[in-house]
Amino acid sequence: MALVLARYSALRTLEYFRVPRDLTLRTGDMVVLRTKRGTEMGQVKGEVGDPRLGPKDSVGGEVLRRTTLDDSNAFRRMRNEDIKPIRRTFRELAGKYKLPIRFENAETLLEDNKLVIYFSSEDRVDFRDLVKDLGEALPERRIELRQVGARDAARLTGDVGVCGQELCCISYIIDFVPVSMKMAKAQRISLDPGKISGQCGRLKCCLKYEDDLYNELRQTVPQEGQPVTCDGKECHACGVDILRQKVTVDFGDGNREERDITEIEFESGWSEKDIRRYRKERRAQIRAEKEARIAEKQARADRRSQPRPEAVDRRQSQDVVHPARRNEDEATPETAASAAETASSPSDDEPDGTQESDGEPRRKRRRGRRRGRKPRAGSDGGGDAQSPASDN
Repeated sequence: MALVLARYSALRTLEYFRVPRDLTLRTGDMVVLRTKRGTEMGQVKGEVGDPRLGPKDSVGGEVLRRTTLDDSNAFRRMRNEDIKPIRRTFRELAGKYKLPIRFENAETLLEDNKLVIYFSSEDRVDFRDLVKDLGEALPERRIELRQVGARDAARLTGDVGVCGQELCCISYIIDFVPVSMKMAKAQRISLDPGKISGQCGRLKCCLKYEDDLYNELRQTVPQEGQPVTCDGKECHACGVDILRQKVTVDFGDGNREERDITEIEFESGWSEKDIRRYRKERRAQIRAEKEARIAEKQARADRRSQPRPEAVDRRQSQDVVHPARRNEDEATPETAASAAETASSPSDDEPDGTQESDGEPRRKRRRGRRRGRKPRAGSDGGGDAQSPASDN
């Protein structure tokens, strides 16, 4: 039997359905489907054929017929039904049993005897008593509760994204694909949760759109921290711009330059494990060089603090032959007494106060004309001078 791809339910579920031999369908036709939940209305999304089903594909049921005018009117009436009383009853009973759940949406199947209520919750909850009370509050319908995730909850409620368009999960996305933080890091997007999260509180689905392009361009550039060769020098890449195909290289001496990818050479195929191992070895090398510099500096300081034998011998030899020390050592008692007597009597050539208290003669003040200066008045370099006024 031929199969056709059709979409149905408020969650926009996409599955294959068996098609009768006498029924001709085209893409976009509205049909009545028999699903696992009951009779529903759906839309054909592919050509009739015999496709090879993948491991995740399954046959959801069969196509009963094309929709008639009565089917369209009934579907429109159920779709426009006011669900506020159902939501109010659901919230009251959930509060009664203290269940941490939230009402999202509700839909009625085409047979008008089954009501499907969608709710969201962070944890698994036991809602058997809630279903029993809902059946008593709505006796004319069969109740089915279905827990959905955050993305499905955003699809059910509907909203507009930051781009101004309808959410992608409502407009065209059928199956949600995993979106990781690694995609945002690869695209150099701000990791602020308020900027990369959608209405559902999860990462935006649009991060997946450009991930394939970034993965393709990433093969042509080195990874951050990978060793490269630039201008014949060994360096490493400290920054990579994937879209511009530019690499910022660090030469190790504090000099960093941005170079085009054609100007550097690198080994492709490095994994994150290889990068971590290289960074660990580089940190160990830098630490060893730093410890060696510190040890050398400490050794120089220790050598400066220790006295050198040749310096001590030279200092002792200078002290022995020093003139002042030699005069003091060679002086006899008579010479010392005569020197003291000479020092105690003032000299006629020197003015008062020119001798020292220890008996040693004070060094005569050098008098005379200084370079670039005139001699002071009353001083002729010798004894007392008469002022010019005394001749008058």
